[in-house]
Amino acid sequence: MKTAFGVLPVLLCFLISGCSHYTINSEGFIRPPSGYKFPYRKKAARLTSNELIDTSAIYLMRNSNYYRDSEEYKNPDSYIRFYADGRFKEIGIKNTDSIKLADVNNIHRGIVGYYHLNVRVIKLQYYSDLNGGSHQLKFGRVSENGDLVLLHENPRTYFGIGYSDEGIIRKIEKGFFNPEVHRKVKLKGMVYTSPDW
Repeated sequence: MKTAFGVLPVLLCFLISGCSHYTINSEGFIRPPSGYKFPYRKKAARLTSNELIDTSAIYLMRNSNYYRDSEEYKNPDSYIRFYADGRFKEIGIKNTDSIKLADVNNIHRGIVGYYHLNVRVIKLQYYSDLNGGSHQLKFGRVSENGDLVLLHENPRTYFGIGYSDEGIIRKIEKGFFNPEVHRKVKLKGMVYTSPDW
């Protein structure tokens, strides 16, 4: 009986320390482990024009409220940069008045993933440190004025709406949480470097 109680803490420490399935790159950002294959990699958008998603711009979210009826809780300011081969990165920022062009152009900074575009509906799959390293989903749409509007929650988990454009629009307009609105912003000096994830 004493042996079982002595082995249990050792086994618990081993399990806790061995459950990390991500790496941290030289810039301090989470990356999937070597050899990880994003499930959306094969479905990723291959852009031939900047009509819907503009790869020569960033999509900036700032001063956004988490709840529709309260200004007490704010979303962290961030921007998303899309690449023509179906990849994207998102990076949080502290001061939206001075976005660093070096960070925008550096493929090693930010949270990374792939996106799938179906007419105006967009589905983002990114890699995070949740559950010791896993991919997460965000759904949304590209608005008529070119902005990116994302739901807070994974629609399949919380809403069961899949790719329904009407369902996404309904949740954007009437959901409990404010949607994340990322405004398209053109920056001079952006350089296109192929991502390496």
